[in-house]
Amino acid sequence: MPLTDELGREALEELRRRRPNLSFAAPQFSAAGLTFEAWLTWLAERQPYEDEPEAYAQLAVFTATQATIAEVLRRRETSASTDLAAWFDAFIDLAHHAQTPIITLNYDTLVEQGLHQRGYRDEREFLQPMDAVVGFPNGRGVFMAVPQGFVRHPTLRVYKLHGSTDWHYFPGDTSGATLDRVEVGPGRKMEDLVPVIGGRSPFIVPPTSTKSRYFDNPKTRFIWREARRELEQADRVVLIGYSLPLTDTNLASLLARTLSESKSEVLIVNPEASEVARRLEALGVDSSRIATLDGMTCVAEFVEQESQEVSRRLAASVAESYQQRLNAPVAAGWPYPGAYSAVEGYEVSEHSLTFRVAGFGPLQTLARPGAVFPEGQEFSIAMALGDLPSPDPTKSLRATDGQTTWTLAGYVAQLTEVELGTSRGAYQQQADDDWIVLRPIGRAPA
Repeated sequence: MPLTDELGREALEELRRRRPNLSFAAPQFSAAGLTFEAWLTWLAERQPYEDEPEAYAQLAVFTATQATIAEVLRRRETSASTDLAAWFDAFIDLAHHAQTPIITLNYDTLVEQGLHQRGYRDEREFLQPMDAVVGFPNGRGVFMAVPQGFVRHPTLRVYKLHGSTDWHYFPGDTSGATLDRVEVGPGRKMEDLVPVIGGRSPFIVPPTSTKSRYFDNPKTRFIWREARRELEQADRVVLIGYSLPLTDTNLASLLARTLSESKSEVLIVNPEASEVARRLEALGVDSSRIATLDGMTCVAEFVEQESQEVSRRLAASVAESYQQRLNAPVAAGWPYPGAYSAVEGYEVSEHSLTFRVAGFGPLQTLARPGAVFPEGQEFSIAMALGDLPSPDPTKSLRATDGQTTWTLAGYVAQLTEVELGTSRGAYQQQADDDWIVLRPIGRAPA
């Protein structure tokens, strides 16, 4: 996805093509000079030296730019979604299972769409993008037995402080009455949703605004207040890719208020993390609470470190129950799309215990040790936990099929009766509900 100044240049080029009669002068954007974000704020906020015609002309350029930004980002999202970095799936996995609050300034919808594409579900239904976005209803309607409103699901929560490409409002509305989320995705193209949007514009908030009409909107204020509550309650705050420009007065103020008064640990993940740390210290955060992770691959390194830590906690959990579950068969796999493999061997290295797996399929095609089946029936036999070494809590757990290696991060829950083995229960010599099914990070093999 583009950085803000790159986004600005691309959006304005698109705007000139689409609206050649719209008059505006766009400077050369740069981090050292005038940024696209600052220029956008100048357009959005009426300046005291402007007369009425100038003010309305500037607002017209801003409104057209909003729509073009949304269009460029949607196009970039479509392109990016087919070639996401390997760490992105792992990040979504970690955030979903930890029910992590994510406070973002990004306008794109990659996080909530990524959540949906992973196929997570709770005891009721598959999770939708709307289940992650705070501030809008996610009810399915009366026919789904879920009323209109917001139903909390056990997943990550996204607080979009600066709006989103799929939020729309009528320009000038400060009541929030016209602000709504209209989801675009597979089978729902923007041109099909024009009647639903009804002449509204994308709700994109200039990040350096201070006394902006956007923050008079009660929905916006609610999202910011909920984000503040999350920061105040956090034991650990991770700033990923955010450079903390002090000109971004609203967020700088929020971080100063919440982080300076808390005892939370702060990790800065940024190619120039030391610079961000100095700005954070200037806001009153004690340097002893700040850690940094820098370099061009810092985000991938952060996700890998988190994955290893979660995996070591899983190893400790398996080790704790090892003696009580010696006869439990062990498998690894994904509930969605229902791809599982029996653990058929293992390798021990200095940093990990790796389980060998081969061939993924429905869980009911796996069998426990000692199972007897009629002639012609073939199943993959899983090793029992007692045939594997007790995990070392200082080492991560992994699974490999010889081509790909996955980090194991948790247990698969919510197995259905079919998955638990009832379809082959007649062939089993004992109960078949004690399986240990370990969940890899990332996507299932195609």
